[in-house]
Amino acid sequence: MSPTATLARWAADVRYDTLPPGVVDRVRELLLDHLGVALLGSTRDHHRRWVSTELGMAGGEPGVSTVIGTAQRVAPDRAAFLNGVAGSSGPNLDDVWHGSLGHPGVGTFPALLARGEEVRASGAAVIEATVVGYEVAMRIGSALGRSAFDRGWHPRGGCNTAAAAVASLKVTGEERAEVYQAAIGLAVNAAAGVVGAAYFSDAWYALSGQASREGLLAGLAARAGLRATDEPLAADRGYLAAASDRVDLGILTDGLGGEPMLMQAGQKLYPSSGATHAALEAAVAARRELGCDAADIVEINGWGFREMVDVLGQPNPSAALAASMSTPYVIACGVRDGGFDLSHLDAGRIADPELARLQSVTRLAVDDRLDRLPPKHLGARIRLVSKDGREATAEVLAASGHAGNPLGFERVADKVRRLLAGTWPDTLVDRLVDEAAALPETDVESLMPTLRSGD
Repeated sequence: MSPTATLARWAADVRYDTLPPGVVDRVRELLLDHLGVALLGSTRDHHRRWVSTELGMAGGEPGVSTVIGTAQRVAPDRAAFLNGVAGSSGPNLDDVWHGSLGHPGVGTFPALLARGEEVRASGAAVIEATVVGYEVAMRIGSALGRSAFDRGWHPRGGCNTAAAAVASLKVTGEERAEVYQAAIGLAVNAAAGVVGAAYFSDAWYALSGQASREGLLAGLAARAGLRATDEPLAADRGYLAAASDRVDLGILTDGLGGEPMLMQAGQKLYPSSGATHAALEAAVAARRELGCDAADIVEINGWGFREMVDVLGQPNPSAALAASMSTPYVIACGVRDGGFDLSHLDAGRIADPELARLQSVTRLAVDDRLDRLPPKHLGARIRLVSKDGREATAEVLAASGHAGNPLGFERVADKVRRLLAGTWPDTLVDRLVDEAAALPETDVESLMPTLRSGD
């Protein structure tokens, strides 16, 4: 079978009863994390403007699928779009797959929940759909590799479209492999995600929403009998060849049927690009070892993988989104404040003179050893030098929440409670945590009211 056909056959055959140990617990963590971040994202001004724009079309007619953070229920494709935007708007708190700098959760959950609400899906179906969506997003992203991003294609817009397609099918109980194969082709035909058009702008948040909507539509079209080519991914002019010049076709299917890839997905403890987290924790550790005031630090040297340095190495951001994607700024906050949280995205913090000074003495360089480590690590090393000449160095290979150092359900629940404190009713937050913990007994119909205002 071709790579796409093999992926499709596997997706059609996934069954809750045969999933490996630990997968259900992992889905509980990923689902709770995603929904907590999406609820926070739904409070952001740009998300409200997307909601107003989307629902202003066709009069915002009622439907069955929840728009997270509102009392609105709309058609599934519209909910998938708006909830995909919300999931990306946390800000920068959605989960991450370092094999492609992708974010599989915001490609998987918005579509499967929007469609799942329509069909009243069971908790077991949610788990199956999550496994399938993550697998497709992470395998396609890994097959693309770094080259796709270098050429201007972001996994949020590409890999997530296919993930949304298969997840929205699986949650309905679809069992025909040919339907999954067609859905993948129809989805990647609609994939976009242009980095140069989206980075540091409102378009950035829309990437996941557009992928979720287009993927859901691709799934519906495939069920209706519409078809794409037999090999949309690996053909000479297929999606992979179009988006990357260093494709690894083997990753599409190698080990398929073993441990699901979602077991390697990372979750963010800090509201910044996951590629900054090891550097942040190394900076905090080095400052602790040095034992001096941040004002006495005169030199910061950082070494890491290429994306940490080349993609995110710009200092002195001027706005929140750019701040969350600036390695020098995140390091400076870690050195002075001992961490990085939502307050560091406030305009006053971003303009802080002492943080600007620390960024000015920061030098970053790619470390070949760290750059070659498996994607699950994304390590960094930080050296601090004080004005009296003392030095301290710390290295972190797996930051909190990343593969190799998972958070676990209780820390995810703590994260969600912290993010939503004062924003969402405590009773609903507690209920959301309980519903996620109860999977698969929890079904979509009982889960979604915790995400609607006024319920």
